[in-house]
Amino acid sequence: MDTSSKLIPTDQYKMVMDIAPIATVDVLFFNKDKSKTMLFRRVNEPLRGVYFTMGGRLAKGETFIECALRKAKEELNFTLDPSMLVFAGVQEEIHPNSIFSGISYHAVDLFYGYILEDDEIIPTLDTQHDDAQWFSVSDETLHSILKTKLSQTLKQL
Repeated sequence: MDTSSKLIPTDQYKMVMDIAPIATVDVLFFNKDKSKTMLFRRVNEPLRGVYFTMGGRLAKGETFIECALRKAKEELNFTLDPSMLVFAGVQEEIHPNSIFSGISYHAVDLFYGYILEDDEIIPTLDTQHDDAQWFSVSDETLHSILKTKLSQTLKQL
């Protein structure tokens, strides 16, 4: 599905973000034995400089799976097998800041788990991320929202 015409233009997106939660879809990537997760350092707020999952807003008319596949392709140049995406949960994310100055971030985030058969795969990062690394799934330094997502996802895989 071509979603380019279905994404809210930036000026309208800013207005929507100021008055309502947004719907997002994320994918958590794991190595074969599920001991590590691949995370991506964020360039933009919220969570600038933090290693986190990849994903983003759902486009009108797009299914959750279509969004997951699109975001993986756009942000990492990964082509995912949709049958390998495992629904893991829904989580509310609230942050005091966003990509827009003076506007907080509130998302209802649906997330999937995905096991990468090749843990040597190297993503081609988009402009939203400047690094990718493998982290232990039990790393205590990870963001609290991320730890919750990891726990829920590992139960489903």
